[in-house]
Order: sequence, then structure tokens, then C-alpha cells
Amino acid sequence: MDAFELLDGLQQPVFIIDNAAALRYINPRALRLLGLPPSGTLTPADITSKLFLRDGTPLTRDGTPLTRLSARHQSPLPISLQSGAYLKIDAVLHTSTVGESTCFELHLCQNNTATSIDALTGLMDRGQMLQLIGIKRRQGLGALILIDIDRLKIINDFLGYQTGDEVIHNLGYAFGNAIPSEVMLARWSGHEFMALVPAKLVGQTQAIAEQFNTIAHSLPLAQSLKIPGGHLSLSVGYSTFNATDDKGQDPLTEVNAAVFEAKRAGRNRAVNAQQLTRPSIYITGGTLESALAENRIVAAVQPIFDLKTGEIVADESLARMITPQGKIIAAGEFIAAASSLQLAHRIDQAIISQTINYCVTSHFSSPRAHFVNISGDFLHHPELIAETILNAMNACACTHPDQASSRQTKPLVIEITERELVEDTQEALRALQPLLDFGLRLALDDFGSGYSSYRYLLDLPFHFLKIEGELVRHITTNNKAKRIVQHIQNMAADLGLITVAEFITDQATAQELAEMGIDWGQGFYLGKPALMQASHIALKAAEYPHTLKS
Repeated sequence: MDAFELLDGLQQPVFIIDNAAALRYINPRALRLLGLPPSGTLTPADITSKLFLRDGTPLTRDGTPLTRLSARHQSPLPISLQSGAYLKIDAVLHTSTVGESTCFELHLCQNNTATSIDALTGLMDRGQMLQLIGIKRRQGLGALILIDIDRLKIINDFLGYQTGDEVIHNLGYAFGNAIPSEVMLARWSGHEFMALVPAKLVGQTQAIAEQFNTIAHSLPLAQSLKIPGGHLSLSVGYSTFNATDDKGQDPLTEVNAAVFEAKRAGRNRAVNAQQLTRPSIYITGGTLESALAENRIVAAVQPIFDLKTGEIVADESLARMITPQGKIIAAGEFIAAASSLQLAHRIDQAIISQTINYCVTSHFSSPRAHFVNISGDFLHHPELIAETILNAMNACACTHPDQASSRQTKPLVIEITERELVEDTQEALRALQPLLDFGLRLALDDFGSGYSSYRYLLDLPFHFLKIEGELVRHITTNNKAKRIVQHIQNMAADLGLITVAEFITDQATAQELAEMGIDWGQGFYLGKPALMQASHIALKAAEYPHTLKS
């Protein structure tokens, strides 16, 4: 290995000029830092054009060769360097004589002056890129590309953090050498890079975004280090912006959402943020956080009818979010984001608390079960399970003192879908046991929608079986669906379970279900959910627009 090969591997930017004022060598780190092309003929003037004294005057303004600076200025020399149109960095220039040449080494200021360069990659840092994004957004057209290294944590944990740093370092240099020089690159976070595409290249944004994965796939380091999977992949999101066409959307938020979608869709791809059909999960998460803090997550109660008598025998509490403007948002629009961001247990807690209060403040002519959904996330919070039992115990003490601490059946029914249960049913049972010991009952939701339902029926003490809505909706038009539902009813009857059909949309379906022996039913035809907080008065069957009796 010769001297230049050793210099190539240095983290510090280094260049060498001989006594004839010719550039003998410049290492990759210096090329990247100074914004110089990686190939082609360079001269000392190309370097000195980037170097300034701290007062802003050019380092060689009077034509003095760079090699004679040591005679005029003491080494080390405080300077500023300019890389590209906007990036200015404080540095210190060290000089030393090597034979008949002078070696120059740049040290970035990181103590009294915060550096704008990421030490690991040689790219600008997040703070500098944020400033540039702000400038470009005010100026006009451009694009952002967010690049996320897939499964970097596996590399860190499996091969060590030093290997993870090597991956980041090599990617940064590979991007800088392959991506058009007009595109500004930054280390954005521990596992992310950001690219700022200028107006003249906006039409190439998709191609540039896809190029990042091509670079990662061909990175020699992945093969030499035996990275799991044999190659690196990236999740990439991109979006354009235009100062004259303000959509009200932050492009940073948009590219974050696009990266999330790229990962959700399988990673190793680039996604255009402006083609997404759903709002950013992070925007939804922020909205949820605010709603939870301001008590705007509320329960809506949907009645459940006995299909034989037409009487209301139960109800289900469904989560709703109220916007600051008063709009009601159904759970389907936010529950997936809540699950992904580990917010579901807080929604469960709010709805359970309101349902317990509803049990106390509502007065019914006959006993009524109150179904409430919980997530798998809730089962991982024993403190919330304990809080639920305490609240229910206090509620029972107010209304039925004799039931407060006994295992006598309580009106609250815990409803859970199989997709929310942990794979280990015994673990699920251990988490649920305190609720069962207090006298709460279990309902298995969406039965018939997955492969594990029978296993859960075998291992967990359910009292209610809620039949998957898609099956129910087709029983009057699809004989196969009808036969499946009939089979579920026969099995439930053998097991002593009460069946509840969901998504009843018309009288014909309700009548068919009753004739099949299904016990209870719910759906918009029978009664739509009504906000619990709007009125804690129980509606009677006659107040609903439809009747089960012909």
C-alpha cells in the first residue's frame, strides 16, 4: 500500500501541492468537502477559490501561491471554506513539508464553532440542510428526496456498530460520487440522508430517487462484510415543492410519509409522496396526541339487538375523534396509525373509562351488556388493566355494592379481534385473567376473517362470537357465505356461545339471520352509533328508524 492509498482512507480532508505549484494529490474527503468533481484535471486554483480568511477575503487574493502561505501566515491558520453556493464552514488549515511538496490538512471547527459537516460522511449536516431547504422553498421550484437505510439496526446488532458506521460512511461517499453534483446531499439522521434537487433537475427527481437504491445494491462493502441479505436496500420518499403553488403541505412531512409507505410496501423502493392516497401517519399521530390531551377521543354507542325479540340487549362503544372544528372522525381513519405509533392503548383507556361512566349514569329497564374494544397494545400495559378494574369496582360500588368485588358477571364485555391477540394465547390469557377474575366477559370479534380463530376459541374463555361483517353482508346473495355463517352458528350453539352478527344493512339480512338462529345483531340498518357524550340517555328500540318485526 503506497502513501496515497493511506491518504485515501483518512477522515481528514488532505491535498498536496508541489514546489512547481501543481496539484499532486487530493483525497476523496477533500473533494467532497470542497464540492469538487471526483474526476478530471484539477489545479490549486480550484482549491484556493474555495478558501477564505475568517474576515471573508480570499486566501490568495494577490496571486500568492498556496505553498507560500506559511511564510505569511502561521500554521495552523483559521480560515473559512465554501462548498457550493450556500455552505460556508469554519475550519483550520494545517501545513507541513513533505520532501519538495507541501501537505495541507483541513480540520473542521467543532468546539467553539459548530461544524456544518457530518464527520462520518463528509456531507453537510441536518441543520445546514434545513437552512438550504428554507431558502430554496422561498425561491421557487425544487424537490426533496429522503433516503432511509433499511434494517440498519440489524446490521448494528448483528455485525456491530462499527460496521454500521462503515455502511453509512461508504453510502455517503458513493452518493456524493454518483449523484449529479447540482443535487445537495446531507446526513439527515442516524439512518437517513436527504437530497435537495434544484429546479433545473426537478424533472429527473424520480430517476435520481431510484438511483440511490441502484448505488446501494452495487456497494462492494455489502458483499465484503457479509451483510444479512447480501446487499443493502433503501426506502426512499420524494416530493416536489413550488413557492408559487403552496399546497399547504410541508414537503418534509410529505417525504417522511412516503418513506413510511415505502417500508410498509416492502422496502427497497422509491415512493412519490404526491401519489399517496392517505394522510401521513405522523400527521395523524400528532392529531391523535392533541385529541387525547384535549379529551376529544370520545365514545359513540351503537345498539345491539336480540334478533328474535327486537329488543336492545347490548351496545358497543366505538372510538371517535372530534376535530377542533367539531367534525366527527370515525375510528377507521386513525386506528391504523394509532396501532403503528403505539397509541392504541391510550384510545382504549379513554373509551373504557367513558363506557364505565356510561354504565353508571344510564338507566335501563333491563340489564344490558356494554361491549368495548381493546387492542393488543392494551394487553401490554398491566397498569391500565389494573386501572380498568379499579374504575369498574368503584362504578359497581355506586350502583350494585354487592357486586363490587365478587366474580359475579359484570355488564362490561371486552371485545378483541384475533389480529390484536399475541401469538402466545397463554400469554394473552395471563394478561386478561385479572379482568376475567373480576367478572368481565370476552367477545371474539370478526370471527371468520382469519386462520387462527378456532385456536383462540380453544384456548380463551369467550362468551360471545361476533361474526365477520363481510360474511354477514353476503348471506342473502351468496349461498356459500350463508352456509359458512350457518356453520358458525351451529358451532357456537354447541359451545354455548352467544353469536352477534355485524354490518346488518337491510331488513332481508336481519330476517335471514334470525331464521338461521343468530342471537344478536348490529349494523347501520338497525341503529347508527350516537355520541355517548351528546346524551347519556338510553334510546329505546322504537326510537330507531327501523324495526326487526315485520
